Amino acid sequence: MVFMSPVKEPNFYIAARNFGKGFDWYRSLFTDAPHGALLGEASTNYSKGTTFPGVPELVRTHAPNVRLIYLIRDPLERIRSHYTHAVFHGREKRPVSEAIAPRSGFVRTSLYGAELQRWREYFPADQLLVLLTEDLRDDPTGVLRRAERFLGLEPHDYRHLDRQYHVSSRRPVKSRTGELLERNQRLEALSRWVVPEAIRERLVTKPAGSGGEPIPDAVLDRIREILDADRQLLLSQVDVDLGKWIPLNAQVAR
Repeated sequence: MVFMSPVKEPNFYIAARNFGKGFDWYRSLFTDAPHGALLGEASTNYSKGTTFPGVPELVRTHAPNVRLIYLIRDPLERIRSHYTHAVFHGREKRPVSEAIAPRSGFVRTSLYGAELQRWREYFPADQLLVLLTEDLRDDPTGVLRRAERFLGLEPHDYRHLDRQYHVSSRRPVKSRTGELLERNQRLEALSRWVVPEAIRERLVTKPAGSGGEPIPDAVLDRIREILDADRQLLLSQVDVDLGKWIPLNAQVAR
């Protein structure tokens, strides 16, 4: 059995985030775990080494026997999804042609080979499992079986695997009113109590607009070389089939 932290991304092993709260705080996230359960969490910032350095070192020092699962997806689709998410939350105002550059966070977060290399400096290959989002989409049971074997778990009867959550291309973008409510939790709660949901939805969102645009060819030309080099670095470390990823000489599907 696996017990996941109720805080989806505790970011504990990030010195600039929550490591200073101490291990008593971290352990408190797992107080409801059944006896003997494997304990897990899913802090995506652990795989952003250029933004949050030092995570593998901290994990190695305090949890040397940890089992690590690294879920990656087509980097071009991930970049576009990242940009769409940033637009949705009002954190990105620039057009995609300006926002996506080789040194931008959108691209750095997609350099899986470099990130895996950082972790491999501190953990052997048998403690790291790399899975593809595309395989999870197409064969969720098969991917989960691989995860079970990696974690030493008995097979589980998985249900409702056809559901999809948080699909960025279907989301509207927050309006200025929505951004204001997101920053003011009391006002957010009051709006949910006073304003009918259908009206509230129209007030806090607007059509996706530029958030759903494909990555222009000119932008791809700027980032293609760095993504290709990282793809080769990834394949030099782990045996994965990237056939479902968009070829780097092709445009992102419209």
